[in-house]
Amino acid sequence: MLPIRSSAGLKALSRARAREREALIREASAYAERLRRELPGAQVFLYGSVARGDWNLHSDIDLLVVGDLPAEPLARSALLYRFVQGHEEPKGLTHDEFGKLKHQGKLWYLAGALEL
Repeated sequence: MLPIRSSAGLKALSRARAREREALIREASAYAERLRRELPGAQVFLYGSVARGDWNLHSDIDLLVVGDLPAEPLARSALLYRFVQGHEEPKGLTHDEFGKLKHQGKLWYLAGALEL
């Protein structure tokens, strides 16, 4: 590998980082596909460090699922985690919860999110 201090080394590092991010986005998209087999029409947002592009080796893939989810927290979590196969870290909101939080301006963490 080229030294990072060289222009070619920086370009190689940048390309490798872009490939890593693409792989993480594919992993998130695959989660969304698996989930939608059971919850058609669910919205899935990729947010956090992967969406921003500043993830590290210990980062998870932050996902917000908006859909017809169980009201009971453990049942909701069990449903969302059933589709995890890697680094996905899903959280879920019903459509009503999402609407209320959006109206209250409490979804600031979705700034820059990617809808999958």
